[in-house]
Amino acid sequence: MSDEGLLVPTAADGTVRVWSLTEQRQIAKVRGDASLHCAAFEPATGELLVGSAADVASLRIMDTERM
Repeated sequence: MSDEGLLVPTAADGTVRVWSLTEQRQIAKVRGDASLHCAAFEPATGELLVGSAADVASLRIMDTERM
């Protein structure tokens, strides 16, 4: 997966999504327990870092082709 055309927004409801702007679709969605403030995605490894006022979590998006 390439990092061109990806958008990774976070939300107060605890969701973080990975959007493909070139395909115009959501390719991943994760929901946490707290309001999220920031996110960073590394396409080469599939690692997604999300941060809230309470904590920072590291998640791995394994296969976005089947989402």
